[in-house]
Amino acid sequence: MRRISKNEAKYQKIGKKLLKRKNGITLIALVITIIVLLILASITIGAISGDNGILNNTGQAKEDTEISQETEIIQTAVVQAMGENSRGNLEKEEVEKILNREFEEAKVSEEGENLLVKIDTSNRTYLVDNEGSVRKVDWWRNSDENGNNYITNGEVTLQTGDYISYDANDNGECTYTSNSEKTGVTDEEQTFSSNYETTWRLLGVEHSNDADYLMLVPTLPVQSINSTGFALCSSTGYQYGIEELENICEIYGHGTGAYYARSMKIEDINKITGYDPMNTGDGTVFREGTIYEYGIDVEVTRTGYANNILKFSNGLESTYTYTAFKYFNEIREWTTVNIGETVNLTNTYYTYYPTTLTDSSTGEEKGISTNSREYSMIFSENKNYWLASSYELGGGTSEYISYTYGLFNVGNNYVKSCRDNYIIYVGATGSKKTKDVRPIVYLNKDIKLKETGNKVNECTEWEII
Repeated sequence: MRRISKNEAKYQKIGKKLLKRKNGITLIALVITIIVLLILASITIGAISGDNGILNNTGQAKEDTEISQETEIIQTAVVQAMGENSRGNLEKEEVEKILNREFEEAKVSEEGENLLVKIDTSNRTYLVDNEGSVRKVDWWRNSDENGNNYITNGEVTLQTGDYISYDANDNGECTYTSNSEKTGVTDEEQTFSSNYETTWRLLGVEHSNDADYLMLVPTLPVQSINSTGFALCSSTGYQYGIEELENICEIYGHGTGAYYARSMKIEDINKITGYDPMNTGDGTVFREGTIYEYGIDVEVTRTGYANNILKFSNGLESTYTYTAFKYFNEIREWTTVNIGETVNLTNTYYTYYPTTLTDSSTGEEKGISTNSREYSMIFSENKNYWLASSYELGGGTSEYISYTYGLFNVGNNYVKSCRDNYIIYVGATGSKKTKDVRPIVYLNKDIKLKETGNKVNECTEWEII
């Protein structure tokens, strides 16, 4: 055996140390390499599948393309429908007919002066305004086979009547005081506060030309804090009643998540019930053929000191024997008709039950069901409130007629504008009438909601986030 010199032994020892050091460097490098690869992998996965990733952007781009294509098809159909209409109007039947040539199924419905187009294949809804512009709707209404109504944005689905944890007072209390100069109620102030204790329920969704708003109503109508309900009287009450109702309701629209608030109107009620005074539940115009007929014109001529002749556009004629005949002119001024003068008025009065859509409580159910959530929110024995909508009426008998002015209201489970609820009639100062107030709160168009996990009267409760 060859002996190893001291120098060789020294070099071998150094070599082993170098080898150990080399192996150690390789292991660290491997670990570092793995870490770098994992980081790169996570970056790559995020770039592909994250919120702003390639896959998500690709999906969004695909959806945007589909929306653009559907919008273009609807826009073309609108132009074609208006061109084929003899008066250049936009009729839902014509639009629907054209769209069903392009889509497997398209449903068109009226939404005030606008049209809503539902494309079943894509489950998207579009709004067509009265000028023919088209936009995708963010919140829309659906119904199931049992008549339940839902509102969805594709991610969150709410049912009409659900409870929303809205607090009209959480940004500080707001108040409004209405005095006798606007109500006609002598020496009486009526103050309302956003601190009114109530819960809020989902009524529906309203589509404007540029946005969609969820609508809330209080569980109970609002009363003033120093008296029962809200009182109006005489020509002053009629002249300023709608303005005051809107001022009162506006204070409830300052809570977190709210866009604004207004008073409920007869149009809101009719939209939900499906009522049309020109085509009521029995297929006729309200009180057709009588001096109460909806929409007829009334020509009033004062021929003498206590003699007024009323001629109705449906051919009927009557007299009014009071010594003074007053009416509200086009700027809502209380004006006297002088001897020899003639004024032209229009009957805008009607009343109906929401189930039959006639002024009779009995008959076939054609409106909303008494079992529906909408009915429980709008009609019940304890709900008696003003609507910010006015009417005028020439009515009575062939021997006696009075022309009355008032505001529509809800009470005793039906929509009322009856003569026993007038504010002012032409031969006297009128009488004090007291009803509650019903605000509608509009939530912000980008509102975010989530379930609380609670149920209230079998309705889901949601919180604003």
